[in-house]
Amino acid sequence: MTDTGFSADLALAHHLADAADVITTNRFGALDLQVSTKPDLTPVSDADLAVENALRGLLGVERRDDAVLGEELGGSGERAGRCWVIDPIDGTKSFV
Repeated sequence: MTDTGFSADLALAHHLADAADVITTNRFGALDLQVSTKPDLTPVSDADLAVENALRGLLGVERRDDAVLGEELGGSGERAGRCWVIDPIDGTKSFV
């Protein structure tokens, strides 16, 4: 994707959502789902981390100059003009 216009961003956002869907669908209800507690006492699962890592990887290929701010892993590329915000699983408590 070399076009950085709105339509390319929207297509990429759909691609990212599809990638997240594959991971979360496979991990939802899994008996081996790993869950830990963050310092703010909210849960984080291995699915959260897998989604965020996968999306960061895709963005690193498709939009390597863009910043990324993720709920689980923090920020990168703070000086970029565009920032993608990742909340891997909105409502992890309900997910687990």
